[in-house]
Amino acid sequence: MTVLAQAPVPRDIGILEWLVAADSWAGANGILVSLADTVTLCAIVVLVATITMVPLASWLAHTRRGEVSVSWMVTLSRAIPTFAVAGLLVPISLRSGWGFEPWPIFIALLLLALPPIFLNTYTAIQQVEPGVVDAARAMGYSETNVLFRVELALATSVILAGIRVAAVTVVATEPIRAFLGGDGLGRYVRDGLGQNNDGLLVAGAILVAGLAGLTALSFRSIERFALPDGVRRLATAMNR
Repeated sequence: MTVLAQAPVPRDIGILEWLVAADSWAGANGILVSLADTVTLCAIVVLVATITMVPLASWLAHTRRGEVSVSWMVTLSRAIPTFAVAGLLVPISLRSGWGFEPWPIFIALLLLALPPIFLNTYTAIQQVEPGVVDAARAMGYSETNVLFRVELALATSVILAGIRVAAVTVVATEPIRAFLGGDGLGRYVRDGLGQNNDGLLVAGAILVAGLAGLTALSFRSIERFALPDGVRRLATAMNR
């Protein structure tokens, strides 16, 4: 576990002044380091969830299998107590010699990210207009081409929406890592509580909320520009 000294928000300046001050961002204990720490972990979690769930859900939906898997994912998405899962994994990680982090919080966040990506991918491909798929087959498309050039192309916006939900959820939940021996942006909330420093607590909450909002906006921009105009018009027409 890495313990970093955290300078509290000075009482004689406002929270926003502290947030925009250069000294607050610079150095090994600055906001920039904590931000990079959080972004790196969250990005890896979402990437692993995406490359795991999108191919699996795509294949199951294309072959019209996996109804049980969908039900399981829905139940999982509603039942995961992330903090409890991470807390249970900490002693296992310590006993295995892996330390406090990153594995306990990584696994807990990964379990949180899997369901929305799986569900959106599966549902989007299953809802592709059957007539479009049949037309592609009639034109001689192989099943692989049908999946990649037709179904996935039309399902892209919904799949990206699922990844966006997963990413925002992971970013908003990652601060619990600080209460399990880690750092990242959550350490401002943890230290604010520990020092009875409301300013530091609020500053940490603002940073986490800002990163979650920026994540959502970034993915919405990707969703807007990821689809070619022709595919976007066809997908819109199918959803009417």
